[in-house]
This record gives sequence, structure tokens and C-alpha cells, in this order.
Amino acid sequence: MQQRSQFASPSEYVNELRTLLPAEAFATAPRKLYWLFAHLVIVISGYLGIRNSSSVIVFAVLALLIGHSMACIAFLTHELSHNIIIRRRSLRYVLEVFFWALNLIPATVWRRVHNQTHHMHANTVKDPDRQFLESEERVSTRCYSRVFYPHRNTLRWNPVVAFHFVPYIVRNIVAAFYPNSSKPALVPYKPLYTSKQRISIVVELLVILGIQVVIFEAVGSRWPAYLWASPAVVLITSAIVMTYVFTNHFLNPLVERADPLATTTSIIVPRLCDRLHSNFSYHTEHHLFPHMNSEFYPALSMLLRERHSDRYRRVPILQAWQSLWTGNEHVCYPERNKKVV
Repeated sequence: MQQRSQFASPSEYVNELRTLLPAEAFATAPRKLYWLFAHLVIVISGYLGIRNSSSVIVFAVLALLIGHSMACIAFLTHELSHNIIIRRRSLRYVLEVFFWALNLIPATVWRRVHNQTHHMHANTVKDPDRQFLESEERVSTRCYSRVFYPHRNTLRWNPVVAFHFVPYIVRNIVAAFYPNSSKPALVPYKPLYTSKQRISIVVELLVILGIQVVIFEAVGSRWPAYLWASPAVVLITSAIVMTYVFTNHFLNPLVERADPLATTTSIIVPRLCDRLHSNFSYHTEHHLFPHMNSEFYPALSMLLRERHSDRYRRVPILQAWQSLWTGNEHVCYPERNKKVV
């Protein structure tokens, strides 16, 4: 179908679609706290299993189990940070600090980078999550792109790209402590930080460190066990999260102003994955209504297919993933800003 040449603003879609959705789609969903703590129980049980074993096979199986639950915690905490689960600010912040810390993320960095910047400027020059522009080409950005981004000119199906969530977190933490007038070359865009926010980040980093100490003690103060319980788990979690993140945005163009339908792709995954991963595959829907309960994303998807079929993109995960490596234009938008290649 022919691509429209103009982009629309989020408010245009919101004004059109908001009245077509039920009021409960925008109500809080505190019952999701049960799922958060259920996954926490799985994680703790996994640590105790590692503590009581010396088998590498058991370590690997439990690391997979913990890593998956950590990814589920990340998806749920993502909703928590968007005021979907609870709206009491003080309690929400405490929960964010703890659950993001499990995944080595300072809550304040996440809020500044994701909620307050990425969502406002998705796939624009001011998006911290975008790819590098040609004008930003350096040896460092070229190497970073080759190693951590799916790329047609690098090793096909390079497995290291699955671990991009780790350098993504590190680079944004480092950038937070740069003067507001500068940023690291490996950070496409950096939001501004106040002194108070930087102090909060330091406290949150101490919480992260404290949790790592607890994990080390929980698995019996053994370094081999800890390597499976934490570093290996982080890589597994990253692989699950980045499978979604790359396909959600990297198939779309950079634009002058954010347009959720033009700059975001929803993907089709097995129904069980949608249930376990809080419908994170419906990412266009999330960018249209960040404060909407994810349980209602499928209904919104149907409305988008009916009313905006020429712009709305929802494709199978394997097709989208292959297109990241081949640049297949039947999924990608034909007009792209130049990026480092």
C-alpha cells in the first residue's frame, strides 16, 4: 500500500482513538503487582537452587529461568514506571528503584531516558535510543554499530547484538554524569540532568550494588555460582528484551517529529509470549497510549488495522528480525535518514 508522505502527531491519533476505547483501559491495574512479586519469588528460588547445587547444567537451567523472570520483571516495571499499575508516587518510586535495580538500571536514568525523552522524541534526532547519524560517525560509533546493532554488512546473525541492553544501560549511566553541555560519543542523545537527579542516581547505584552483594551471598558466596546467577542472567534478560526493542524501532525511519505509526513497529509473537511479556510486542500501541493497560493493546491494534491500515505495521517476529539484517523493504519504510554504515 502506498506510504503517506506526511507524518501525524501523537495527539491526532489519541484524539481519534481515545473515545473508541473502554474507560477501564486507562484505569490502574494493581493486580499486576502480584505478577511482579511472583517473578521475584521465581528469581529468589532460582538463587537458592544455585546455592544448593554444584552442577554447571543446573546452573545454566536456573540462569535461564531467572533470566526470563528478570525480563518479565523488566516488562512489568516498564508498565509500573508509566503509572499503569499504581499512581501513588512515593510507593511507585520505591518499587521502581528496587525492581529496576534487579536489572542493573537506576530508576532515575530510566525515567529520564525512556519516559521523558524516548517517548516524546521516538526515532527523531532527540531520541536516546536511535541509531547513529552519518554526521556522528567516529571510529567508536562505527565499531559500536558493527558489534551491537543488527547490520547487513557485519557478521550475519551476530549473537553479540542480543547483549546490547548491557552497554545501553552503561552508556546512559555514564552520560548522566557528563556536564549537560556534553555527552559521550556513544550516546546518540542525552537528556539534561539536575544535581538532585544525579544524587538520586548515585543512591540507586548503591542499591544496585547492595542487591549484587545479596545475590553473591544468596548463592553461597561462590564466584562460579555468582557468575551464573548474575552476569549470565543479565545477558539472558538482555537477549529477550532486545529481541523486542530492535524490531520495535530499528525497522523505522528517523523523522523530524515523532509519529508513533511511522516510527514504531508492532510484532507478532506466540500468544504465550504476549501473556508472559505483558503484550510488549504491541509497541506502536504503547507509544500511542503510554499510560494504557497493556491488556487492552490487542483491541487498540484492531482499531489501528481498521482505521490506519496504510500506516500501521505489525509483522511476524521472524520476518521483522530477518529484515534487521537484510534491510528488506517490504517491512522497512523506504525513506531513511542516513546512519553510520
